[in-house]
Amino acid sequence: MKKLIFKTALFAYINSICFRNFSPTCVKISKIFNNNIVVDSKCSCISHDKLQRLLQLEQEWNLYLKQKYGHLTSKKFDLNYNKSKRKKTFLIIDDTILAKPFSKELELLTWVYSPSDKKSLLGLNAVFVIWTDGNTRFPIGFRLMNKDDNKSRIDLAMDILKDAKKFYKINPDYVLMDSFYPAAKLLKLIRKFRWHWIAKIKSNRLINGVQIKDFFSYRYGNKTGHLYQKKVRVKVKVTKQNDNYWATSDIKLESATIRKLYKKRQIIEEFFKILKSELKVEGCPSRTKVAQVNHIYFVLFAFCQLEEFRIKKNITTIYKIRLVLLDCIIQKNLKWNLVLNDF
Repeated sequence: MKKLIFKTALFAYINSICFRNFSPTCVKISKIFNNNIVVDSKCSCISHDKLQRLLQLEQEWNLYLKQKYGHLTSKKFDLNYNKSKRKKTFLIIDDTILAKPFSKELELLTWVYSPSDKKSLLGLNAVFVIWTDGNTRFPIGFRLMNKDDNKSRIDLAMDILKDAKKFYKINPDYVLMDSFYPAAKLLKLIRKFRWHWIAKIKSNRLINGVQIKDFFSYRYGNKTGHLYQKKVRVKVKVTKQNDNYWATSDIKLESATIRKLYKKRQIIEEFFKILKSELKVEGCPSRTKVAQVNHIYFVLFAFCQLEEFRIKKNITTIYKIRLVLLDCIIQKNLKWNLVLNDF
């Protein structure tokens, strides 16, 4: 009986995230299913208490994420995209702020400076790593910053990269990151895994013992040298365009190719936008760390489900998926069973 409650509550929660553009509180979700707005006879009596118990359930959700949606990283999954060429695959590292402006007693709550907003925001600082081939996107994992753990964002990113290598058996062509992440220990880990990386770097980084801004004589160009930091020496190729600098461990790449591949990092920005605006990853009002982590995982489950549907139906953007699903429900009286049979 408990297993059925777990399944139906999870089904209700994820379906609500997929279909309804609102902050998924337990009260709203229970009202939706009890009023049969989302149709499924097995979920007609989802109470607020059942959903609360689900949010407080300590579970290894990363195992479910890999088991049910790990096939998104398979080379055979996306049959409609780029058939003539071998697709390059990427791991993209970035962090984002899950804003909680009205929370006061939430665990892990902190003030974080947002470069995009140009001010400090109250919220949760989360580090994500996603896999992509340029079309399909799959979240490898995330970590929430916790000052008590004495781990930096770079340490958290390294933990997720280790999961990608050991847990998912992923070997990307390149790891993409912004100028914050190419620290010595992270680059050393990537070199240990025999991966290549591409990153934007700051003008004060040392190449051959000289700051990059003094390393170039012209506005455009590329040079090969050694990146130094904390006794770690990495051979890199650096390219410059105006006042912007990029570095890569793959010294065979041309300058234009380096910049072109780095633009794939924009995919994780689009991923964050979907999580926040469409799937309401910031909408969980619960105060506990367990509930916040569970909610983020449920949002990732919903994202993967919609992403799988998008690829199979060859839909260009995830924003059009809800319109397609709504037509299916209205015209065919389709009863969606996204995860009930899987979990």
